[in-house]
Amino acid sequence: MFPFDLSQAIENYILENTSCKEFEIIQYLQANTLLPKNCLAQPLSLFRSHFLVFNALYRLQIKLHLEQRYALSISPLEIRLEPFKDSSMDSETEKNMAFFDEISLFYLDIKHLNQTDESDVNTLLDHFWQHYFNNDQKQNALQVLGLSDPVDFKQIKQQYRRLAMQHHPDRGGDSDKLIEIHQAMQCLQHYYPSSA
Repeated sequence: MFPFDLSQAIENYILENTSCKEFEIIQYLQANTLLPKNCLAQPLSLFRSHFLVFNALYRLQIKLHLEQRYALSISPLEIRLEPFKDSSMDSETEKNMAFFDEISLFYLDIKHLNQTDESDVNTLLDHFWQHYFNNDQKQNALQVLGLSDPVDFKQIKQQYRRLAMQHHPDRGGDSDKLIEIHQAMQCLQHYYPSSA
């Protein structure tokens, strides 16, 4: 079961860690048994954990601003706590403190937590991957593996294994090239999921 209000625990954490990432907050909450250890294992529990963290962060952002204690900047890449500066706030902090923009309103509305089911989360993830990956990335990944369309997943997998063996540092290969090959394979797995 997920606790609803994580804001006090998150406030305690960010007072000690004034610049952090969402995953670090989740690890802290797990270590203090406020989130289950396996909360990131399934899409729905991952969504719920993420939602609860951001719900608490946006509520905390408003509270700290109203109390004129701190400015809490929230972005996907960093959560940053700074001293309160009313009139001299820099534009980056101000942009990340848009209290009632579309994103904060989503996380502040608890019905999104309660009404989102596994099917909704899978749809959101599919939508994300469709926009994250594009044909140029697919073609670049195929090129890294020395392949071109038309190709099937079996051929991709065989070529990946051959190149991974060839470029493995234990066999005198280049570790940077091996990483590039591995990243290309990870990318292509999203284009050929039914064949995996």
